[in-house]
Amino acid sequence: MQQALSKHELKRVVQQFLKDPNRGISIRLFAELAGMSQGHLQDVFLYQTEPVSEIVQRRVDKAYKAFINGEVSVMQNKDGSRYIEYRKVARPLMKKTLGLIATHDGIKINLGIKPKYNYGQLNLDEQLKGG
Repeated sequence: MQQALSKHELKRVVQQFLKDPNRGISIRLFAELAGMSQGHLQDVFLYQTEPVSEIVQRRVDKAYKAFINGEVSVMQNKDGSRYIEYRKVARPLMKKTLGLIATHDGIKINLGIKPKYNYGQLNLDEQLKGG
């Protein structure tokens, strides 16, 4: 079993996730997957007016990892409404990546195939600042 993200790391990752317009799931459905209201999710992670409690940390961490690992998918009814469905076999979406990474030797090119919705990686600016 994977280790749960710390509150600080979860806040950073979920904030990036929720701000991404191409994340593949609506905020309403993600909040439903986490078992909380959309307003509370936004207050904690987008507006940062509420603290990250332990129960919120556990629920959001579990929902985030389920979505990232491909354990759930967003489905659509005939009337156009969307809902979440758990998959029998996880199928994470992968993509080719090209980026820069800061190492002790300098800045290097980072190539590979990684999960499409991976918000855990620090960008180059955050790496150089020591984020």
